[in-house]
Parts: sequence; C-alpha cells; structure tokens
Amino acid sequence: MKYVLEFVATLCTAIFAGASLYITFVEHPARMQCATEVATAEFAPSYRRATVMQASLAIVAFLTAVSAWWLSRSPIWLIGGILIGAVVPFTLVVILPTNKRLLDPALDENSDSARGLLSKWGRLHAVRTVLSAVALVVLLLATAVAAQDRIVESKEAQLRMDLFTLRSVIQQFTLDKQKAPQTLDDIRQSGYIRVIPVDPFTGDANWALDMEDALLAVDQQEPGIWNVHSRSQLTALDGTAYSSW
Repeated sequence: MKYVLEFVATLCTAIFAGASLYITFVEHPARMQCATEVATAEFAPSYRRATVMQASLAIVAFLTAVSAWWLSRSPIWLIGGILIGAVVPFTLVVILPTNKRLLDPALDENSDSARGLLSKWGRLHAVRTVLSAVALVVLLLATAVAAQDRIVESKEAQLRMDLFTLRSVIQQFTLDKQKAPQTLDDIRQSGYIRVIPVDPFTGDANWALDMEDALLAVDQQEPGIWNVHSRSQLTALDGTAYSSW
C-alpha cells in the first residue's frame, strides 16, 4: 500500500506540474498575444476545464503524499505533500478573486482592465507553477530514497533467511553428530548445505562465529560453533546493527 501511495502522489504531482508549466510558458503567453477581447473570452472555458483537473490532482497528490509519510515516517513525503497541497489554498485565497473578476459578465472584455487582470492572473499562476515544480522535485527525491530503502529491505530479508538457514543446519549437525561443527565448511562437506551463503552486506561468506563454551558444549573435548552473525558494521533500517541479528 505504501508504494502505491508513493506512486500516485508522484504521478499526480507530475501531471499537475506539467499542466501548470504548459499554461505558464505556452498557453497563457499565446493567449496574451491575442486581442484582449479574444484572450478574455478564451480564458473562461480554459479556466473551467483546468479547474476540475488541477484541483483533483492537487488534492489526490496531497492526500496520498501525507498518507505515504504516515506509513513510512519519512518527512520528505510530508514536505512534498504540503507543497503540492499549498496550491489549493493559494488558488482559493489569492487567485480566485482575480478569476471572479475575469469571469464577471459585466467586465468589458476589450478593456485595459481586462488585459491587466489577465497579466495579473499569469503572474499568480506562475507562483502555483513554482510550488508544483518544487513539490515534484521533492517527491522524485523521496521516490529515489524509497527505492534505495527497498533495495536495503530486500538485502535485510536475505540476511535473515541466510542466518536462519545457517543456524538451522548448525543445530541439525550438532544433534546428528552429537558434536558441533568446527567450521562452516564442516556442515557443507557433510551435506547439510550445498554452499555457504554470502552475506548480502559484506559480499562474502566470512561470517562471525560464536563458539561454544567448553563447559557447556555437547562435546566438551572439542567445542564448536553454536551461532553465526553478520560481520557487517552497518546499521539496519530499524536502527539495530546487522552484527547483532
């Protein structure tokens, strides 16, 4: 679910930012090159169509980004969500009065006042474009961080599986032989495991070995291995050291 929320938040923000950039750098400048009457008349249907799409995208992006933050506790998702969500109150509080004046039937569509309102709207919309573009950059960065975390999660899962396998075969070897293995190669040569797994974090099979206490060993004359750990000095995503697993 977390990954779906992250994808939806980033996708909606990308579409919103793309549409905003198009309006700011293509549609509105082209509109302003037309006669004032034509530009004002075109604004109304363009605004009505864009409002539904952009409002929906901003709200969905905000909600999914905040939800992704709630699940992951990664503040970068919250920052991105707030940035894209900010376009909604900015539109309602700052841009809407200008929109209403442009849509007012009493407005002379060929007047200097109408052209001034269109110019003002363009400047205000540019702010919304900047907000959405910055939000997109933040969410793309968050996506990159999340992708890296997923790689680490996969390695952590592999490490847990390797440790479980090694500990299980050590225990089985000890029960069968009534003697703990002296090396990990002993369990391989005895057929309990085909190959010693490679630690996904160190890149080799040189595991840290816990040897039996001579007084507590199954064979007190020749104590052997009773546990294994990773030699990695890295810290896991949950804050614990891999070497303590």
